[in-house]
Amino acid sequence: MTNPTTSAGPPAPTTPPGDGDRTRPGPARGAVQRALHRFAERLAARPKTVIVVWALLIAVCTPYAMGLDDVLTDQGASKVVPGTSSARADELTKKAFPHRSEREVTVVVEAPDVRDGEVRSLFAELDGRIAKLRGTGEVERTSSAYTLYRDATAAFLTQVRDGARAAADDPKGRRAFVDREADRGRVPAALAGPAREAAEATDKAAVSRIAGKFAAATDWRDYPLPVPGDAVARLISDDGKSALASVSYTDKAGADPDVEWLRDTARELLADSGIGKSAEVHVTGELALIHDTYEQAEADNSLMESVAYVIIFVILLVFFRALVPAVLTLAVIGLSMNVSQAGLHLLGEQVTLTQFTVTIMTFVMLGAGVDYSMLLSSRYRQERLAGRPPREAAVHATVHAGESMLLAAVAVALAFGATLLSPVDWIPPLGYGGLIGIPIVLAAALTLTPCLLVLLGDRFFAVGRDPLSDLEHKGAMGRHLRRTAEFARRRKVWIVVAFLAATIPFALLVAGNRSTSDPVALSPATDSRDGFETVAREWGDAAVMPTIAVGRAESGVVSDGRLTPEGQAAVARLTDRIAAVPGVASVDSATHPFGTRWSDRQLADAGRLDDYVSRDGTLRFVIALDGDPYAKAAGATVDRVERVTDEAGGSVGELEVGGTTQVDRQYGSALSSSFWQMVALVSVGVFVMLMFTLRSLLVPLRLIATIMLSNVWAVGLTVLIFHHWRGEAIIDDLPIFLTVLMMGLGMDYEIFLVTRVRDLLRSGLSQEEATMRAVVDTGRVINAAGLVMAGSLGTMALSSTLMLQEYGAGLGLAVLLDATVIRMLFVPATLLLLRKYNWWLPSIGVRGRRLDKATAG
Repeated sequence: MTNPTTSAGPPAPTTPPGDGDRTRPGPARGAVQRALHRFAERLAARPKTVIVVWALLIAVCTPYAMGLDDVLTDQGASKVVPGTSSARADELTKKAFPHRSEREVTVVVEAPDVRDGEVRSLFAELDGRIAKLRGTGEVERTSSAYTLYRDATAAFLTQVRDGARAAADDPKGRRAFVDREADRGRVPAALAGPAREAAEATDKAAVSRIAGKFAAATDWRDYPLPVPGDAVARLISDDGKSALASVSYTDKAGADPDVEWLRDTARELLADSGIGKSAEVHVTGELALIHDTYEQAEADNSLMESVAYVIIFVILLVFFRALVPAVLTLAVIGLSMNVSQAGLHLLGEQVTLTQFTVTIMTFVMLGAGVDYSMLLSSRYRQERLAGRPPREAAVHATVHAGESMLLAAVAVALAFGATLLSPVDWIPPLGYGGLIGIPIVLAAALTLTPCLLVLLGDRFFAVGRDPLSDLEHKGAMGRHLRRTAEFARRRKVWIVVAFLAATIPFALLVAGNRSTSDPVALSPATDSRDGFETVAREWGDAAVMPTIAVGRAESGVVSDGRLTPEGQAAVARLTDRIAAVPGVASVDSATHPFGTRWSDRQLADAGRLDDYVSRDGTLRFVIALDGDPYAKAAGATVDRVERVTDEAGGSVGELEVGGTTQVDRQYGSALSSSFWQMVALVSVGVFVMLMFTLRSLLVPLRLIATIMLSNVWAVGLTVLIFHHWRGEAIIDDLPIFLTVLMMGLGMDYEIFLVTRVRDLLRSGLSQEEATMRAVVDTGRVINAAGLVMAGSLGTMALSSTLMLQEYGAGLGLAVLLDATVIRMLFVPATLLLLRKYNWWLPSIGVRGRRLDKATAG
């Protein structure tokens, strides 16, 4: 191991074997480089001040960074697209039927027989615990088989109590009334005792407690009161081994109701019941699924970050061949991440942020930050090898590498900024992470790293093995890069044809793949997923993912929360028409509460059916579809349902169709349209930026095209790995996520390479010489940076969440392909093929000397 600080003076300029004389970079050219030169000179004059300012900033930001979790939400991933019929249906449901909205959580109990006393007591105890939340207004209601039997019993006991109070004024007389009713068979013998207690009860709450005690103690299989069998079947499975209890949270419970409290309470009651070894309890529903997914993602983050740091540290050690620059690089990124998290905290007080916001920001900052630091510090080493003194080398490195870093960061910011325009709720929170993180990590790389180079000089590369030697041109890597450049020169046409031909099968594979947005298929193995699968298995997909039609009733259809006679006839007709639609299994409505028509007497006895008619006159129809609600056939069925509601709905009111299938269809449509809008915006922004910066028309166009090429390959490989090999579903937003991020992140390597080609052209080399030299000069840093970025983003594949696994694999593959074969073969081949036309730009509105005029050929 040698220490570069032991050498006296700067290393002598070297000439790589077979590489010709080293070209010493010229002075700053262009507005960007001139501005960077002034900036770098000021940094070099006050390096300690800059470091102190960063230290103070980090000290101020640390408390905010530590409190970031306080502003993250577990419910920021809705796929309901604003302005669509499913969004309007969702809003109507929240207002008129809040207990049937997405804030309804389901407790699933599995036991040898859920009608046994231990399970009945569990449901009774659970209802009692939740009663405290009903008292505070956080929970609107709970429902289960226990509450069904309890409420039926309470209604009967209330009638008995009213009769007893009418018959006598004293307790003895009221008890005698109950005894007479029991003798006449009007009060079942099993209920005689509770009826006597109810007759003496002071209020209805006391009657409800008596009824609850009886319902928990009495076998539901032989209950003394009639309870609708259809209602029981919705809560207890046919085999008697599963039972449900729903808990409907209100807005007072906040954006993230305490699902864990409910889960812990249910598990505690199960353990206390004595059947914990033979029974299971789960908490599921949309709230619980999203909550558990985010909780799991947060738990995975520590593992993914640890692995990412190890990968990055190892690559940095190999790249620098020294310990100190590897440590300093990670330190700079870690400190900038602290500032970014504080920025997210402040932003999170104004907008919705999720755990995925932090995850994406973390790994993008790690990858991009290391890329920037490696480029700048390796450029410093090249400047030292060219003979510049340390301070001057740091300034020139900041100028020449800084331009590439700045252009790359702007491209990334454009990509993340485009996500804010998406109408899909979960996409903008990802964009916020990149918009906050990238500028901060760029600022750290452009200020802290140069200041450390000025202060430490060659000691920046301390504790290593010849870290200041010509690592780009000497050794195996240099020989490999020269062979690659020569191959690209000799076979440029065949390389371009081969790459384009290889893209065709990947494009066909991607186009023919069936993706999904099914939250269950894409969620990790959690308690909520287990519960969801139990409900789907026992009651069918339609029970947990129905289609709904909701709307305000026409005048005369509803009166005081009940259907009028005319309303009953109109609702019954519409229900029958919807049920007759091919692909519809059943329809629940105010006249068909359990999928079958109730008589007028049954409806009168049932009272208000507030699952289907609200007090404000809103109607709700629950439509169960045949088969998979995410299948193409389900979408066609919903189309037919919409036509029926549009044609026949006028008699009952204007209805909005929503629910799982409709949300998925409209989400997919919005995703597709916003994808092309985002791609167009980023493409135009990057094209304009690079056109004026690089003075080229074809270079930006090829850059965008190669990003698309690497994305098609990466998505195709991801489909092969996850769908064809592992048999997993492919998330439908994978191509969008990859394309938008790679439109920013993947441009780093092209910009690094092309700006080096341009600088060499300015120094007097021909297009062919400049291209081949640039491949060698930048190949090592591009390959290393690609490994870092791929390793950083690829660690998301270690997540237990399928969505992050596919994101990680797709991004890792895209970056790896982009930084190696595409940038080292395809791009040089096209540069050599187009020659001077690479730098062609129409003269209209563009002044200044063009590169193609300065360097013929």
